[in-house]
Amino acid sequence: MFGLITLFILGVLITAFVLVLQYRRKVADLELLTARLRKEVDGIQQRLLTLEGQDVAPAAAPAVPAAVAPVAVPTPVSVPAPAPVQVQVSKAAVIEPVELAKAAPAAPLPPKPSPPAPQAPAKPAPAAPAAPNTPSWIAHPDGLVAKAKNWLFTGNLVAKLGLLILFLGVSFLLKYVSAQVTVPIELRLAGIALADIALLAWAWRIRIKRPGISLPLQGTALAILMLVTFGAFRLYELIPAGLAFAVLFVLTAFTCLLAVLQNAVWLAVFGIVGGFAVPLLVSTGSGNHIGLFSYYALLNAGVFAIALKRAWRVLNVLSFGFTFVVATTWGLLRYTPEHYLSTQLFLILFVLFYIGIAIAYCARQAPRLKHYVDGTLVFGTPLAAMGLQYGLVRHFEFGLAFSALLGGLTYTGLAVALWRRAGFKLLAEAFLALGIVFGTLAIPFALDGRWTSAAWALEGAGIVWVGLRQRQTLAWVFGLLVQGAAWLAFLGAMQGLNTAAALQANIWLGCALLAAAALVMAYNFRRHASHLHPEFMSSLSVLFLTAATVWLLSGIWSEILLRTDAATQLNLLTVSALAVAVLLAALARREQWHAPRALLLAVQVLAGMVMLSRASWAWDQHPANLFDGSFLSALLLGAAAFASARFLALRARGGDELLALAARPLLVWSGLLWFAAILVPFTSWLLRLIDGDLSMQPYAGEHWLALYLIAVSVTTPVFAIVARRLDWPQLRWFTVAAWLGLGLWSANMLLALYLRDYLLTGLSWLALAGALAAGEYLLQAWPKAGWQLDVRALRLLHTLRTAAPWLMLWPVGAMHVNAWLAQHEDSVSPAWARYLPAWAMMLVLAWLIRRCRAGVWPVTPIAEWYQRTLIPLGALWSLLLIAAWNIFDDGAMAPLPYLPLLNPLDLSTGFAVLLAIASYRLLPAQQLPLPALWQARLPVVAACIVYGWFNLMLLRTVSHYLGVPYTFDAMLASQFVQAMLSLVWSVTALLLMRHAARQQRRQQWSMGAVLLGLVVVKLFLIDLSNVGGIERIVSFVGVGLLMVLIGYLAPFPKAAAAAPAEPQQGAA
Repeated sequence: MFGLITLFILGVLITAFVLVLQYRRKVADLELLTARLRKEVDGIQQRLLTLEGQDVAPAAAPAVPAAVAPVAVPTPVSVPAPAPVQVQVSKAAVIEPVELAKAAPAAPLPPKPSPPAPQAPAKPAPAAPAAPNTPSWIAHPDGLVAKAKNWLFTGNLVAKLGLLILFLGVSFLLKYVSAQVTVPIELRLAGIALADIALLAWAWRIRIKRPGISLPLQGTALAILMLVTFGAFRLYELIPAGLAFAVLFVLTAFTCLLAVLQNAVWLAVFGIVGGFAVPLLVSTGSGNHIGLFSYYALLNAGVFAIALKRAWRVLNVLSFGFTFVVATTWGLLRYTPEHYLSTQLFLILFVLFYIGIAIAYCARQAPRLKHYVDGTLVFGTPLAAMGLQYGLVRHFEFGLAFSALLGGLTYTGLAVALWRRAGFKLLAEAFLALGIVFGTLAIPFALDGRWTSAAWALEGAGIVWVGLRQRQTLAWVFGLLVQGAAWLAFLGAMQGLNTAAALQANIWLGCALLAAAALVMAYNFRRHASHLHPEFMSSLSVLFLTAATVWLLSGIWSEILLRTDAATQLNLLTVSALAVAVLLAALARREQWHAPRALLLAVQVLAGMVMLSRASWAWDQHPANLFDGSFLSALLLGAAAFASARFLALRARGGDELLALAARPLLVWSGLLWFAAILVPFTSWLLRLIDGDLSMQPYAGEHWLALYLIAVSVTTPVFAIVARRLDWPQLRWFTVAAWLGLGLWSANMLLALYLRDYLLTGLSWLALAGALAAGEYLLQAWPKAGWQLDVRALRLLHTLRTAAPWLMLWPVGAMHVNAWLAQHEDSVSPAWARYLPAWAMMLVLAWLIRRCRAGVWPVTPIAEWYQRTLIPLGALWSLLLIAAWNIFDDGAMAPLPYLPLLNPLDLSTGFAVLLAIASYRLLPAQQLPLPALWQARLPVVAACIVYGWFNLMLLRTVSHYLGVPYTFDAMLASQFVQAMLSLVWSVTALLLMRHAARQQRRQQWSMGAVLLGLVVVKLFLIDLSNVGGIERIVSFVGVGLLMVLIGYLAPFPKAAAAAPAEPQQGAA
């Protein structure tokens, strides 16, 4: 509780402090504005006097007071000042004799006895009419708001803040006792019901004159009656469940009757919704499903009767939704096999109801020739019913098959009965389609999945062929669905087969049938693409050609996987994939079809992926024989892809863009095979030759990566040479692998050095050297071959090959120095292991600065990038490193004694600052990284950083000389440290604000005020929590005295700059 009160008081103090700063800033701005307005008013007065002296020349001496009076009129614009008026009067007295002398020969001028013309310039006073729009208690200087501001922000602010804290320390808790209701609930409900019946009667009486008001009132009245009945039953238990059920049913029937009589569909909707909700609202949990479904059957009979008279689709759909949703919910929660017979009869009854409602709706809508088939009821009813039927007969053998067959016969019979009747043609077609669907579904429910898939595949292909020939969209779309179902059926039949069953199943035959059917469909879709939706048909042809390829390849591969193993299996998989690719190439050539060419490429890629996955499964085996793994398959695939890419690239030079597009992915694939599937097993085999039994080698993983990087570094320059000899520029991109390897390996080494403190083995450093050499060779070879690197890529590569080794200097040096220090036990501070390598990094940066100024290797040809980015980033890294050490390191320098400023930490800080200054001076003047505004603020930022370092240096000094551990918790718990910081910060604020007050610098004063605010925050959050001890007393007393001293010696700087300018301008 004490902590919460402290935080609350602190929040109030901070808020008041900010408000005071804002108010004082506004007061200073108003003072400047007042001085400016006063200057402008004086200038206006001077101009008025000059004009008055020129225009009032004929006036006599008694007119001078009249001339003076108008001049005083403009003064109310600002604060009235009598001094300017006296000056004006004197000037008028001097000018007056001259004017009279000039006007002596002229006749008297009676039209000008009163020259109120000078009052025209006095129109700055129209600002007064705006006053009535502002309340006087706000605008008036003596208003309530002004008094509150004066009380809060003037005078002894410290005392008033104390009063505010005392005021905020008092809180009041008030409780409100709700009024006791004296009217019984029975009387209230009865009154509501009687008033509602009267409302319903009045609404019925105005049904003819005002139907727009009558219908909503009727619905509202009936809804209130239903709510009153429900409340009396459920909330207050005034009536039993049976009576509530009967009343709600009567209200529902009455609502539907009113709707039919008035042809009000929405009133019927309201009644049906209420009717279906009645058993849910008054349910007692008895689980009597016969009563529930009998009631719903009665409601559906009513809906059917209404459907014979009115074509209200929304009513039909709502009743359908309620019926099947409630039935499904009951089936999931309460159904047991003992309820089968009654539930089955009710389901059949509901299906017949909604088939009849759909036919009735069609009969009433058909004469209008508009939306006369309700798709929701026609197709939703069998779908919902079949889902419920599955739950009923799933335990019976062939239950679903017989159900689907019965449904198919029912809908087919309805279609035959309605086929020749006028207006029912579309509904009959829908029923016929449902009959075919149910008949189709009966097959899988009765037969094995493989037979089902075969039958459906042939059926689907035939239906598609007939539908395309006769241009019947619905037919071939249904054929597509049947074909898809055939695929799913085959996949379902193959699920769960063990190896013995799969060998006996002849999976390849089923896959071949599906592939043949898909190929025939692809051929048919391509043939009819010219006159039936060309784009869509072309997409379907490609889709089914892809499916045929997948089924064919799946059948072949499944047999290979079942009957072979090891390297033989992998080689056969590769050969079969290449055989399928050959078939696709023949098809593409025969039909002049581009899709098989794309699939050919995909098959090769798929075969390679399979090979890579198999290789990953054997990743840790490192076979003694190179050809026992995936090496041979990968070599064949890579060679084929490389040769194909070269052949297509040569053909593409004739201008065939398609061949060029095909050549590029083949070349990319061959590169992937080379770097992934060929070099990987080769590296594993080579590692086994070098290290022998890898299970005994602790660095096997690291050595494998190093050997792989060496192999990449050796082969990538070869690719560059071959690309230049064959004049094949695309091949040069293989050399990027060396740069990628360098980047990844450098990142791996940096992570190991910085995060795991692990010094890698000599083979890893050899791999890094090889990658650096290969990257340097490629940096020189690309420009010689005429291959220009993008400037951004060149910058990235230079950053990689320069920054990575430079960043490794510090951890590597630290590890070696630590190893040397370990021999001297505790006599030497371990901090030297951080400082010495850091100095080496700084020396490298200094060397790079000299190379940039000379413009030679290694900074060419982008020396400007080093000057603008890399070297400043290196200096920034050094500063960040030093900043972290300043925060976390105590600057120990054993065996030497600690000396402030003359310890390795402070010396390193100085070196880093000098390096940052040198890198900043290296930047061109026109390319400074900061805008002019921020460059002007650099001294302030630098002063803040130096002040932070000064505080840390004080903490380190206290740590060494007073024995306080240099940790955050220890420093936070030390009352001496907190008192020292409070006093140091307060003295700093005093110096800043005193200097700002003397120099009239408001920004500097605000900075001191912010620092003082931080002191106050620290006092309440930290110092106050340190109970007891002289340090807390010193903190509060010292800071309090310093704050009082600040209030006396360093008031907020006033706008005094404009004040001296007034007499000078007036003198001028």
